[in-house]
Amino acid sequence: MKIRNSIILFCILISFSVQSQTSVPVISLNPNEIISGEFIGNGIEFSAYPHADTDDSEWGKLMTDKKWQQVFDRVSFIKPKIARVMDQANWRYLKGFDVSGNPIVDFESEQMKALYKLLDYCEKNKIIVILGEWGQPYKVHDTYLNLQNSFTGANDPKWIDLIVKNLNHLINIKKYSCIKYYNLVNEPNGYWATTDGDWQQWKEGVKMLHQAIGKAGLDKSISIIGPDATSYNNPKSKYEGLDWVKQTALQIPHLVSAYDVHDYPSKESIRSGEFQKTFEALVQFTDSTQRKPFILGELGIKGDSSSKEHLGDQFTSVDSQLSVYDYDYGVDMADALIQSMNSGFDAVIAWDLDDAMHTKDDKGDKHQLKRWGMFNSLGTELTNNSADENLRPWFYTWSIMTRYFSGDMAIVKINDLNFEKVRATAGVTKSGDFTIAVVNNSDKEARFIIRTKNMKLKSKLIKYLYSENNRPVNSKGYPVPSEKINLKDNGISVLIPAKSVILYTSYKK
Repeated sequence: MKIRNSIILFCILISFSVQSQTSVPVISLNPNEIISGEFIGNGIEFSAYPHADTDDSEWGKLMTDKKWQQVFDRVSFIKPKIARVMDQANWRYLKGFDVSGNPIVDFESEQMKALYKLLDYCEKNKIIVILGEWGQPYKVHDTYLNLQNSFTGANDPKWIDLIVKNLNHLINIKKYSCIKYYNLVNEPNGYWATTDGDWQQWKEGVKMLHQAIGKAGLDKSISIIGPDATSYNNPKSKYEGLDWVKQTALQIPHLVSAYDVHDYPSKESIRSGEFQKTFEALVQFTDSTQRKPFILGELGIKGDSSSKEHLGDQFTSVDSQLSVYDYDYGVDMADALIQSMNSGFDAVIAWDLDDAMHTKDDKGDKHQLKRWGMFNSLGTELTNNSADENLRPWFYTWSIMTRYFSGDMAIVKINDLNFEKVRATAGVTKSGDFTIAVVNNSDKEARFIIRTKNMKLKSKLIKYLYSENNRPVNSKGYPVPSEKINLKDNGISVLIPAKSVILYTSYKK
């Protein structure tokens, strides 16, 4: 009797176990449903420390060789595939005007040498560079020199000529092949831009620059990216924010080789998934006119911070996001990146790398730092706080999702993932390497199986886990794998905790 009861109990347990296994949702990775077949990879906003890169800078030469090397070491872990390097002519090579009003240029100034240091790194590491200027020289920055009216706008031939001379020097003399795109005016639709939302001025400037690049024989090396607009609706502008992208695609597609846009969504729009819907529609629109690479040129998340200890910091400007100190920001930025890639963006660039790169209006006031970075290289020198130089939580998720999504991948669809606030994206190469990133932005764990049947995927994986209580790092604070996995039964069994991120990859970088 006891034996019989034991057998019955065993059968019940087996049945329960089978039911439990079969009730686990199965989602599919479909390599034939391609979201982006021209994926470039993800990256960073990377500036040459205009306030601290030379003896003549506002803060002096605080960016020593040792400081630069620390930055390069950290960027080398991230392995960005693309970097946006925005600057100002008057910060680097434009040294004023002669008595006849002609620009004085110096391409071997100390400021240019600092920029060369950054570009040398990008060249060596095969990082695609978007080069550009924040806006019309002297219009916003260095206003104390009273040279604001030295140029008449983005369509001033004198400024266009300067830009092309600089590009010729960088490409033909310095031999930088990494510079692929040029960005004329940051966020030209904004009231803060030197164009102040003047579509016609910007459009004419792009046309003139396109012609000048061709005339100089540089068109085989570099092309224009645009419009670099934000979702902000400037009442002075002929078009609303994101409509600048549509109008670029409709009116001047032959003048740009790639589209780009900026966005700082709210935490709520990220967590709800509304962010993806907005940009999925925009990418589909541009694709329907003429397919070009589409880059999200600045991505950060606006909203109040929960880092109360940093509020009221005497070194922080209002143009900051103190959530960069929070664990949750690492989840939200990963979520935003996953949604961006699933929208069809071919590259996504984080704003930004380092607090020490920029100040409010870039006037060099150390009490007006733009705190958006993954760290502050000059924490000791600027804020008397060496701990501020440490890596912040979101470095973890942005670095692994940049490092392991490579330019030889196609971004493909993952179907049937129907958990609320759980999202995933996948990249697959022709050789069988793949990376899958999963975010759980909900308050409860999720369990499912990613089916990989009939796919020629490499069988050995490494897994990274970013959770509040478990995110392994090495002595430098860089992420390390939490587990090594052998791919079995044509699937990956996923158990992802609430408010966490998991990345699976076959790469052994």
